[in-house]
Amino acid sequence: MNKISKGSNMMWESSRMMLPEHVEAIRHRKEEQEKLPKHELDEQELEEIGLVIMDSLNHALDVCIAYWRDGYYHEIIGVVDRVDMQMKKIKLRIDDTFEYIRIDCLKAVESI
Repeated sequence: MNKISKGSNMMWESSRMMLPEHVEAIRHRKEEQEKLPKHELDEQELEEIGLVIMDSLNHALDVCIAYWRDGYYHEIIGVVDRVDMQMKKIKLRIDDTFEYIRIDCLKAVESI
């Protein structure tokens, strides 16, 4: 006769073990589902962002840039050092370091 009672979970105990590869795959899938699509700017937004960027470039003013990278939105504060239209990137000076941000990944730029 089977000694497993109806309230016992012994029949399913072996299914609780998960291989590290399975745990990693579940974690990776969850991260992929949390990623956000890139924001597409219309012409008016691009024009407003361009004005703020050129103002920072010409007058060394701090700006806060919201941008998309690898499925997530980030914010960074610095001074626009260069706008490279050929490479479609903005070179942002943050203290003594530089950060490059792609123009097509911009979400918003605000003067501080």
